[in-house]
Amino acid sequence: MLSLEELIYLTQKFRFNNKIYIHPIKYGSMKNPEEGLKKPKKNLLVKVIAIAIAVVVIGVVIYEMLPYVLPKPAPVQTLEVYPGPSGPANSDHLLGGCVIGEANTTGLSGSKVAAMDTFISYMLSPPVQFACEKATGFIPISSHNTSVMPADLYKGSTTVDITYFTSISPSDYTFTKSMVNAFNSHYTNIKVTSKDEVATSIITGVESDIGAKTTTPIVVSIDNLDIGVLAYHHFLANMNYNGTLNAQSVMPAHVIPSIVKLTNYTSTVFAGSIPFITQIINTPLVWIDQTALKAAGISKEPQNYTALLSDAKTLFNKYHRGMINFQGHGGASTATELYQLFVQFGGNPVMFNSTHDVSAMYYVYNLSKYFSPEYKTSYWASYKGLAANKYTMMDYQWPGSVDLKTVGMNTTQISGSNSVLNVSIKALSEGVFIRDPVPWIGHWQTLMDNVWTSLILDGHSQNYTTISSALNSVNSQMFNYLVANYNLTVAHDYEKGMYKPIIV
Repeated sequence: MLSLEELIYLTQKFRFNNKIYIHPIKYGSMKNPEEGLKKPKKNLLVKVIAIAIAVVVIGVVIYEMLPYVLPKPAPVQTLEVYPGPSGPANSDHLLGGCVIGEANTTGLSGSKVAAMDTFISYMLSPPVQFACEKATGFIPISSHNTSVMPADLYKGSTTVDITYFTSISPSDYTFTKSMVNAFNSHYTNIKVTSKDEVATSIITGVESDIGAKTTTPIVVSIDNLDIGVLAYHHFLANMNYNGTLNAQSVMPAHVIPSIVKLTNYTSTVFAGSIPFITQIINTPLVWIDQTALKAAGISKEPQNYTALLSDAKTLFNKYHRGMINFQGHGGASTATELYQLFVQFGGNPVMFNSTHDVSAMYYVYNLSKYFSPEYKTSYWASYKGLAANKYTMMDYQWPGSVDLKTVGMNTTQISGSNSVLNVSIKALSEGVFIRDPVPWIGHWQTLMDNVWTSLILDGHSQNYTTISSALNSVNSQMFNYLVANYNLTVAHDYEKGMYKPIIV
């Protein structure tokens, strides 16, 4: 390539014998001026031609490769949501959200229990539930939208004070508090004091109050995974104490059938007791950039995991990077997403190592080749990359936790029968389950996170055998943990598969 001095050498003018010539001497050179009459050397002309050709070639390469390096964003992206692909065994959806229950406080009078039942009935009523859906995105348990308030089950004349603990997010608590204030205005003989605390503080507080034998009625709303310590340790009152399902007196009409089944089935898990009722629902859905899929030649969303893997390859070939996002950040988000996938493969994720569990993780390993680079940092609150062309499919994401209608995409495809609410109800109709809320679920989650890191996140080559070995290892670790921290009976029950998803 020519230097700056060589370029000056080619372009400098010089006057000789009253004529203007292109001066072939370097700037500041003391060579004979008559050399300016000489023609440029042949090899110098070759250099100039070579540079010109190189510039043209580089320009052509940049023009051809730029669309691959920086894919052009779609001018209008259309957002789509659907229940997600069906697994080889089922299409059951994990039921997230909160459950509500009453603390098993000793010595409470029947009138105080009736006051708590009135408050729970109010929190489950359609006016509150549908207002909650608009404010927070959580799905109502009933499909019947009415403005009718539930009857007051408390007939006493004196005021009953109730402490209401909730672990909902601070932003959603603003709505919850407004509903509590409305309750206090409508039911003047009952006064509810609400407190928003983290789940661990609620558990500790309820245990402490019961141990102190206080007589203050306590109602608890808590994540359905965190309820396990209270339920298994008998810190929640039996809401089936009348012999028939007492929940029928506090639950609204037209409750989603799968929720009714789940409530009834709970009694088989807790020896006839119903310690909690589903309050607000959150179930994971799959969100799609429909425009990007169509541009890749994909006309419809994948209906099963085989189609998902095929579409993932197609998207990779089109956009030259992984376009499937997964909540791979670690912690609760990753373990929760894997839990659902294991169930849909027919496995028991609590045990890690059944044949179906291994098949599920082997599938995830093969799919991970087509994950968006963002998967390593994605968790339940990650979703804005869909509108930024960082991925074209989120498998899965919680509508009660994020609002994708705010990312600036075309939302015409998520309205009417395809609204988030209706798609959620459709997903729930396909089958639901909750994680068995065992008190040691936190340690299980840590082990699942560890095996995810070693098999997927670290990027080492794996096969079915190595994946099976890794899952057998964490199964043994879980067994040993239960022996050391609980007892041999619990550990053996674990190995027998007695702890498993609660599926209806």
